[in-house]
Amino acid sequence: MKKELISIVCGFMLISAVSSSIVTAEAVQPVSGNVQGSINQNISSNAVLSLKQPWGLTAVSGSNDLIIVQSGSSTISKWSNGELQTVAGQGAEGYIDGKSAKALFNHPTYTAADSKGIIYISDTDNHVIRKIMNGEVYTFAGTGAAGYKDGQPNTAQFNAPGGLAIDSNDNVYVADTLNHVIRKVTPEGIVTTFAGQQGNIGAYLDGSVASAKFNEPVGLVFDETGNLYVADSGNQMIRLIKGNMVETFAGKATTVDPVTGYMAGGFHNGDRLSALFNRPRGLAYADGVLLIADSLNHRVRAIQKDGRVITVAGQGTLGDQVGALDKVMFNQPSGVAFASGKLYVTDTLNNKLKVLSLDLQALKPLRSEGDLLDAVSLLPVGKEMQVWLDGVQVKLNTNNLPLEQSGKIYLPVRALFSAWGADIRWDSASKETMISKGEWILSLKPDASLNVQNIKGTLYVAAEYLPTVSAFMQVYDEDSHATVLESGQ
Repeated sequence: MKKELISIVCGFMLISAVSSSIVTAEAVQPVSGNVQGSINQNISSNAVLSLKQPWGLTAVSGSNDLIIVQSGSSTISKWSNGELQTVAGQGAEGYIDGKSAKALFNHPTYTAADSKGIIYISDTDNHVIRKIMNGEVYTFAGTGAAGYKDGQPNTAQFNAPGGLAIDSNDNVYVADTLNHVIRKVTPEGIVTTFAGQQGNIGAYLDGSVASAKFNEPVGLVFDETGNLYVADSGNQMIRLIKGNMVETFAGKATTVDPVTGYMAGGFHNGDRLSALFNRPRGLAYADGVLLIADSLNHRVRAIQKDGRVITVAGQGTLGDQVGALDKVMFNQPSGVAFASGKLYVTDTLNNKLKVLSLDLQALKPLRSEGDLLDAVSLLPVGKEMQVWLDGVQVKLNTNNLPLEQSGKIYLPVRALFSAWGADIRWDSASKETMISKGEWILSLKPDASLNVQNIKGTLYVAAEYLPTVSAFMQVYDEDSHATVLESGQ
């Protein structure tokens, strides 16, 4: 039941020959702020859109408007009051400044708006930063040729710029993706290197902003204290620039592919420094929560205040499913923006904008069977059943192997929960086995329904019974002959 991830790449990013289609914006409306909810087919009666590979998006301060970059059509659009309007671009590739309706872009990707409402665009394949102001499109910085040079706006050079973020002084920060650095552009257009070491290939190194190394950084976002988060896509990590230092905020180093130079992507929730991502791109930050378009995992993830990484939506395989949130599917989401209690997601290769109503202070992880299976590296099928708990294989010996009886899978209680780090004791008064870990407590005793049995002196519990009496989730993978459990703790 393992899923195959498919990447469509042109240049450094996913750009594919997906034809434009008329699609409808879809809204995820969770119940009581939880992630268990449903998707409505229409935001409003006039919400019929034509989108072509939407990438970045940003909320315009002081309004309910969203700016959406359509990379596939090289246009900039505005989503306002349920209607999509073209802000700039002719729907063809090129490089022309001037009146918005006459301007041309070349596969732009990300956008940001400053305190004055000026819209900035990373015109990726033109290697420049553009700005839109008073109905005109200007080149803010860059020459139009790929390169690397700091300095004046008309001589500075970028190489496939991606994500943008703007600080409280209206300085524009640029993920200069193929230069593998973060650049800073003043309101006057003066370009400097803010963090990272420029190179033809990416690398990974924490440390001072002058010595740190990135690998195709894409998404950028500031928090309320001025810390800058970076979706370091080639390193499969989220990096943090805090003061003059760069550190790894989420993700961990994996094997580097000698051909691509990318670290191996993966999927794992939990503590942020043990989490795994697969081409994280767009970022959004609100109320202490960092939201991530985890593109090649086809998921939207969140890093909560407690440092835990969870899945907000998505199944891990590409698709375009709507309905209950645990069934929702994306196809390489690239951008996220949070405004007025709603998380907007550009579902890039589905040519759609999707909207999730979220209470960030009451987020609960989306836990699907796909999540459980994607979080472990199942071994080839063998004679004995594999047992996994919270991403770790439980090693069992011949005296306490799993049993299959009457259509149920039984797991040895003491061996299972001891491997998890729980305390197990026998309560002689109630004749129950008491299991505890921190504040989590579970009591088990043999019952007439055979959910718990004492078999040859060993207490066993039916795997399918655990989710009914605890926060555990369980799935059996027939192809690998494996039972996978997740505690929810």
